[in-house]
Amino acid sequence: MDESQILFSRIDDLICNSGQSVNKFYGFLNECQSADVSAYLKNKGFSYTLYGGYSNASRVFVAIDDVDEYSFPISALRIVSKGKKVLSHRDYLGAIMGMGVKRECIGDIVLLSDKSSVVFVRNEIAEYLINELTKVGRDSVDISYFSDDTDALCSNTEELRIIVTSMRADNVVSACINCSRGVASQLISSDQVFLNYFHVSKPSVTVSEGDILSIRGYGKFIIGEQTGSTKKDRMVISVLRYI
Repeated sequence: MDESQILFSRIDDLICNSGQSVNKFYGFLNECQSADVSAYLKNKGFSYTLYGGYSNASRVFVAIDDVDEYSFPISALRIVSKGKKVLSHRDYLGAIMGMGVKRECIGDIVLLSDKSSVVFVRNEIAEYLINELTKVGRDSVDISYFSDDTDALCSNTEELRIIVTSMRADNVVSACINCSRGVASQLISSDQVFLNYFHVSKPSVTVSEGDILSIRGYGKFIIGEQTGSTKKDRMVISVLRYI
């Protein structure tokens, strides 16, 4: 049984348990999994709710039918460093997983500053982290429940300007990660590129404004509008890159 079959089997279990007081949620799903689950449930005619602790979360839980967001088994933890090092997403994730926590127990990590973040985790591990997580990297940290409005949080992005001759996937990938079209085509053919969380099937696929382009090993990009053109009539496109 491959990973997709296992995932859909667990969603079928969730459907069977809908309306009961236990096993109402499944997560955290990554973006590709949530796209697959959404398509699967729509095909079966079921309504569902995806939620990751705040609006526009990347890693989410799924529940069958409409479920109040406060019912989801997700805790938001604030981590604040006492040291001087600038901490990255990788630092926080590595510290938590270094304590034996599996990746699927951890949702989004939102950086608040160079030395603080909000980490979304499953309820059952929240107290364990509060009591036992003392360092991120080599720096000591304080950790507590995040009591502010989580919907005020937003993902960390930076704005880029890319120049492309067309909106073919290989052109856009090449421009986003500053590689040759040949390398971009290889990434696509080896299933490393996703458009709106589904595999890009071939280099000639068209990318449009508003699309989300994910490239394994390079990150995620939101394709914006054309903001101008060059003297050689190439398009200048605004892009948001998640950091």
